[in-house]
Amino acid sequence: MPDAVKSRYVIQLERPGERVDMEFVRALLGGTGVELDAEYGPVPVNPGLGRFVVRGFASPEARALAERIPGIKFFADARQQPVD
Repeated sequence: MPDAVKSRYVIQLERPGERVDMEFVRALLGGTGVELDAEYGPVPVNPGLGRFVVRGFASPEARALAERIPGIKFFADARQQPVD
């Protein structure tokens, strides 16, 4: 799929009691079409609840497929620029 059709997202995973690393996330989202940013994540947001985030890119179809997985939520990842 052309990169122009993909959007950038922060992807939240809720996996209480599970060890979450990039290998785990790749396996979880494998086959959905979501491309993960290997330089970002998983970042613990609330480890007590098993909540982590990763950054990735997805087409609308890939996002819809991944969001069918329990505990997965997508949020827009807008580029931030410093104010001069």
